[in-house]
Amino acid sequence: MQVILLQDVKGRGFKGNVVEVSDGYANNFLFPQALAVPATKDALERLKAQETKTARLAAREEKAAREAAKAMEGAELMVAAKADEKGTLYAAVSAKDVTKAAKAEGVTLKPEYVVFNKPIKQIGTYTLTAEFPGGYEAEYTLTVEAK
Repeated sequence: MQVILLQDVKGRGFKGNVVEVSDGYANNFLFPQALAVPATKDALERLKAQETKTARLAAREEKAAREAAKAMEGAELMVAAKADEKGTLYAAVSAKDVTKAAKAEGVTLKPEYVVFNKPIKQIGTYTLTAEFPGGYEAEYTLTVEAK
């Protein structure tokens, strides 16, 4: 019997795969636990439509990541933070602070794309890298000033 796996099944395949299994295994294990559905014509068409939709979405996300990396490349961002007389910040600069600074410059940046080699706890100018999905990277400058 052919079934479409709805979840990864150890030893059988991964979500979305069409696999051949015994009738008993399908009826007694896969179907009751909602791990698979019978591979009917309608189910195969829905699977194909879903794969097409997923491919379009992935292409759109890849394009957005490429454009965001291009916009972020060479950007000069500024963050104002509370600091003492010696220039030591009371709290390290966070990814959220960087995304707010990027938004002020007109660049959309998600906090998960911001990469810190080490925490920024001093006033100064830093060169950082943002890593985007699809392997895209952008190098930018972050200036931290005292409030």
